[in-house]
Amino acid sequence: MKLIHHSCLFLLIIFLSACETPISLTIPHHKNPLVIEGWIDNDRPATVIVSHSLSYYTEITLATILQSIDTTAQVIVSDDEGNSETLSLGFSADHLYGLLGKAYVGKNIKGKIGHSYQLTVKTKDKVYTASTTIPKTPVLIDTLYFNRKSEKDTTATIRILFHDKGDEMNYYRFFTQIKGLDMTFSQVSIGVFDDLTFNGLTLNFELVRMPVSNMVTANMTQEEYENYYRISFRPGDVIFIKSTTIDQKTQKYWSSLQSELSSGQNPYITPGNHPTNIIGENVTGIWSGYNVRYDTLIFQK
Repeated sequence: MKLIHHSCLFLLIIFLSACETPISLTIPHHKNPLVIEGWIDNDRPATVIVSHSLSYYTEITLATILQSIDTTAQVIVSDDEGNSETLSLGFSADHLYGLLGKAYVGKNIKGKIGHSYQLTVKTKDKVYTASTTIPKTPVLIDTLYFNRKSEKDTTATIRILFHDKGDEMNYYRFFTQIKGLDMTFSQVSIGVFDDLTFNGLTLNFELVRMPVSNMVTANMTQEEYENYYRISFRPGDVIFIKSTTIDQKTQKYWSSLQSELSSGQNPYITPGNHPTNIIGENVTGIWSGYNVRYDTLIFQK
């Protein structure tokens, strides 16, 4: 019986081996899309970042990020009053790439509430265009205050109480920045949405802090790391709050990215193609007009 058992096993192995069919896969060439992220705020000039997306298996380092930034583009912004200007490559405090001097920044054209702005980006014999409008209605804030979970809790989140206009569709995006900790403004968790569920009502919303980027944590101590990734605010913090109204296309784009972040950045849950208002070949990103309000809160010790 033992001999028969071994013989059958040997024949089974031969049979399975004979059933194997070599498979040759030809993976089509993939060209990483251009990414254009640009915006213009009321009373401020435009800022535009141009870069190439990185492949899924690319090692993310400062060197690969710097290589992905397009610093040879021609970036033009024009308004609905007939003015036009070519943006210059330089420093911007509103984006990580801008902190490296890799942002295209304007000078002469500053955003006006209710006005429209056109973007044209020319790079490597390709032309990309987009249009946006700065909303007329700002965020109608009633109150900003710190909210502790209990009297013994030394940390707090920020609550914002604001009124929504009922005779129009509104879209919102909120940011925070802790002075001395955050290099730029960062969108709060679930910080972009429309007024579909509270049209014409007052919303009490929690501003939950998110870190700006994972790229700055490499040389941090454990204490610095925990401080950087905290979601709440501590005594002594000076917090700048950026409250904005946006158009529908901007809301859809950032809501799509927000959904990906909330699902743990799992590419199998949320596809990487996000709705864009940039017109052109193999491109993604967003060109946005922001009606901005700035506030400052100080967490007293």
